[in-house]
Amino acid sequence: MSLPLEHEVIQRITEELEVIIAAHLAWFKQMNRTLVCGGQVNHTDLETDAHLRSPFGMWYYNQEPYVLESTPDFQSLGAIQQAMHENARLALLSIVDQRRPTPELYDQCIDLALRLNTTLRRLQLDIIGELLTTDSLTGCATRRGMMRRLREEQERALRIQRPCCLCLLDFDRFKRVNDDFGHPAGDAVLSQAMRFATGVLRKYDSIYRYGGEEFLICLPGTPMKEASMVVERIRAGLERLPIRLPGGDSFFTTASFGIAEMNPRLPVEESIATADMALIRAKTQGRNRVEMWA
Repeated sequence: MSLPLEHEVIQRITEELEVIIAAHLAWFKQMNRTLVCGGQVNHTDLETDAHLRSPFGMWYYNQEPYVLESTPDFQSLGAIQQAMHENARLALLSIVDQRRPTPELYDQCIDLALRLNTTLRRLQLDIIGELLTTDSLTGCATRRGMMRRLREEQERALRIQRPCCLCLLDFDRFKRVNDDFGHPAGDAVLSQAMRFATGVLRKYDSIYRYGGEEFLICLPGTPMKEASMVVERIRAGLERLPIRLPGGDSFFTTASFGIAEMNPRLPVEESIATADMALIRAKTQGRNRVEMWA
């Protein structure tokens, strides 16, 4: 799915979907009982706009704008649910007329209800996947799935004959920040600084929390010179960024950067190691600088 969502938003959507799935299954159970056993018909389900009145409909159509609206599964939910309610209405009208619904009509109702549940569950699993692949503190992607995506960029670079650069970012003297100001200050550095860095990056770039205070930036279709300009904007912006603490105080911090061009014919791990050598050089030559490994 790859949605730019914060941890809290992902968690909220997951909980919303669980509630909607439970409501749909309750409706499905009651509908199936009525079709099989007869009994009292819910007259709301006989209305032509029943799909709008159901708990699912009120959730689906009253979200404007909704963060999932661009995903294919979310887009398909509306058509599936509307067709399900239309078939259910026709089947219930048979019950009202004291007739049994045809097997074909019954099968359509069941199939559509099951398809709606399956699509909701798949969407929920995709969202949970986002939760697992998003670092809760910084909003950056985690290392889970990182290598697969980097290999995809490597294959793309070879296919389109355009370079892809990797950059390792490491905050300078980060342990001293934790020692002098406490771990909440370290968390503030990571969350606020990475929010800034993400804002500088282009929409097709990606950034991963590589470990601790170290981050990996992937710059597809970007020659070394252009990559260094993008990274320099991040470096220069970070040194001027006031890191605000919970108590209202603020301080400044810096980071060092090492850039290497991804070799399309060698394992991605080797290109990361090369970027790491450039980062080490940036650290040894004074920190708060960008180094490129030619």
